[in-house]
Amino acid sequence: MRPEREHWACALAAADADAVAALADRIRRRATIAPLAPPREGLMLMQMRESVTGSLFHLGEIPMARVHLRLTAPEGAAEGGAALMSGDLALVTRLAILDAALSAELPEAPEIEALIAEGMAVQAEIRAQRALALDRTRVDFQLLSEDDA
Repeated sequence: MRPEREHWACALAAADADAVAALADRIRRRATIAPLAPPREGLMLMQMRESVTGSLFHLGEIPMARVHLRLTAPEGAAEGGAALMSGDLALVTRLAILDAALSAELPEAPEIEALIAEGMAVQAEIRAQRALALDRTRVDFQLLSEDDA
């Protein structure tokens, strides 16, 4: 089952970088890519909402890259895009190409879906490692207050 489109770019970014690059470059060689907006990279001011009062505050600047394009191939055409907290515009462009190719159901769609599944597995492993690290810091305060007598 294919995940929601909004998760494709992050999953692809977590997949094997060489495989992502090779597949996107292979699609780029046989398709026409037209930017729908100028590719952008730079720093973005990140805003967060404070959880108690709900007020907004600026956390700081983060690197951000965004690409929006139209891919046209003999089998079909589609718009694609990607935005990632990264300064790597080449990577984000490749992610946008794969996004458009999967949307257009090009013959490479099964390969793209396999890369998305790989990336989601990597993300799940990272979440599991973080949960384990967090669990190791858990303190049972009831045990601390019991008398040894």
